[in-house]
Amino acid sequence: MAGTIVVVVALVLGLSMTGDHGMLGVEGLVCSKAYKDQGCNKTISDLFTEGMFEGMFMHRNGRMAHAQGFWSYGGFMTAAKMFQSAGFGSVGGDDTQKKELAAFFAHVAHETSCGWPGAKDSPYAWGLCYNRELSPTYEYCKGDELLYPCAPGASYHGRGAFPLYWNFNYGATGAALKQDLLNHPEILSYNETVAWQAAIWYWMTPGKTRPSPHQVMVGKWVPTKNDTLAKRLPGFGMTINIRASESECGHGDDLQMHDRIGHYVRFLHDYFGLTDPGKHVDCASQQVVQLEYALV
Repeated sequence: MAGTIVVVVALVLGLSMTGDHGMLGVEGLVCSKAYKDQGCNKTISDLFTEGMFEGMFMHRNGRMAHAQGFWSYGGFMTAAKMFQSAGFGSVGGDDTQKKELAAFFAHVAHETSCGWPGAKDSPYAWGLCYNRELSPTYEYCKGDELLYPCAPGASYHGRGAFPLYWNFNYGATGAALKQDLLNHPEILSYNETVAWQAAIWYWMTPGKTRPSPHQVMVGKWVPTKNDTLAKRLPGFGMTINIRASESECGHGDDLQMHDRIGHYVRFLHDYFGLTDPGKHVDCASQQVVQLEYALV
């Protein structure tokens, strides 16, 4: 009788989370072997542990880091759970979920790294060294922006896990997260949860004429004919194009592009246990995503 009750509770938990993205596991309960045939997916915490986070970002609190004590596994998980029901790291089955998480963290690590070629423990172990741009020389204020005008005295330089720039991006992100980032952009450099939320929101949100990185990594993006002719195809390379555009893509080998790929392959292999990074990993021959296409 007790066993029957457990099964019923597990099924109810799973069905209560059913939506367009399928059932989410509850700390492995719903996604136990007995229920795998129902198509459920594991939760992020099932696939990504605190030990993995510590390994991937082992130098974030070291003496060379500029954001000591700021970034944590708990802070990431608090933010990630807010987007899990929308599909972040929780759709497509184990391999797809792992590839998405590895890709997300590869971009985070690349953009917040203080590593260098030949660095101790590899150049890919130094992510989350920063939470803001140091000594900015530009305020990134677009003066003719009507929807999100610059606040007096505010500077919209890079902050967060995916460094955010420009008043219109701070405004749109803040509106989505119900945070007043337009008037208080510094929130991203002192509130870890909001900093992670902003990064994940960007990852999950399509732009006006571009897919979201999430859609690319989980197979929800179907390239148009123009995309195909431009060699913009599903894979990690397209997420680089979305993030970096012409600064890293469309001109052959690029050191920054290869650094992102190196992070992705390292995280995927060493921490998620996968050897196949998928097709179209680079963006060297892709026609670039134009700047307005790359911004939210």
